[in-house]
Amino acid sequence: MASATAPATERAAPARPATGWLVLMLVAGLTGMAATVIQIVERIQIAENPDAELICDLNAVFSCGSVITAWQSSVFGAIPNAAIGLSVFAMLTSASALALLGTRWSRGGWLFVTVTAGVMLAFTVWFLWQTAFVISRVCLWCLVIGTAILLVNVAVWRVGHHLGHLERTSAPMRAASWLVRGGSDLVLWGGLAALVALMMVAGLA
Repeated sequence: MASATAPATERAAPARPATGWLVLMLVAGLTGMAATVIQIVERIQIAENPDAELICDLNAVFSCGSVITAWQSSVFGAIPNAAIGLSVFAMLTSASALALLGTRWSRGGWLFVTVTAGVMLAFTVWFLWQTAFVISRVCLWCLVIGTAILLVNVAVWRVGHHLGHLERTSAPMRAASWLVRGGSDLVLWGGLAALVALMMVAGLA
């Protein structure tokens, strides 16, 4: 009887994602939520008093006020980027919290979380490009948000690999699984972070 149940237990083990990556995703999501809330508050302050000094207005380069008032901070019109970012981080944080509580992500659920995180990462990289080369200012909270969404992407791909969602899909996904198994994905994510940092330096030089 014991021998019959042992294989079933082994097969069920991968259903629970690696806790460490889910905790990383949760912490990154909460950090991103905090940064976006601060941005929303500062946006309200600027609206009430255009001359208000924000806590992240450190000098001519590190100036959140200059970034918040630029059109790039409200790409979708009346809804500021920070409000959309807050909703995205809230969803990602909820997904990681539910997984930590034992909910298993389906393949469709994992794909939704992954695509959402990837789109936000791409938008954030574009926004940082704009701040460096067009606005010529650095928003500290934007850097926090960029770091948070990058870490979420790292974690969500690791969770997907642990659940087996990469192996059961297309060849590109299986290639991604191979990268994760060997740890090469961390090198790629680190390379992306370094490229963004170099981009910021080059744009502000």
